[in-house]
Amino acid sequence: MVNKDLENKIKQLKDFIDLWAIFYGIYKKASEKDSFSDEEERDFLELKSGLARKYQALMDTLGIKPTAEDRTFDVISQVMSLKSVSNLSPLQAEKLENDWHNSYITLNKILGSLENKREELGRVSAFGEFMKKLFGNPFFALLLIIMLIYFIYYIMTIIK
Repeated sequence: MVNKDLENKIKQLKDFIDLWAIFYGIYKKASEKDSFSDEEERDFLELKSGLARKYQALMDTLGIKPTAEDRTFDVISQVMSLKSVSNLSPLQAEKLENDWHNSYITLNKILGSLENKREELGRVSAFGEFMKKLFGNPFFALLLIIMLIYFIYYIMTIIK
């Protein structure tokens, strides 16, 4: 049985993680470059605003309140534009990269938790289907009762 809500959450989180990695790739390229076209800046600003909206929607969907340790919005807001990346001090750049990395790890921990829930639901669902097949068939139900009676009889003979 597939839990559509859980599958949607997993997909939404994976999509965000992919965008988060793209953001970082663009940030790294920008740190090695001095000039950018207006189109590059516009695309980057669209990516940033999309990330902010998608992150808030993701947290709402998952029912997670951002904590003080969550630096995702900080990273997004610290990089004002592609041009501003080259103006970051080495200390600011290192902090931004650490914050991005911590956010990436946290997002993947949440993803792992959701994927574990999916596996647990799969196991419970498989057991439920087995029991339904077992007890849904009168022949198997009768067979189970006979086996249970035989088992009780066997235990009683051992105890005597």
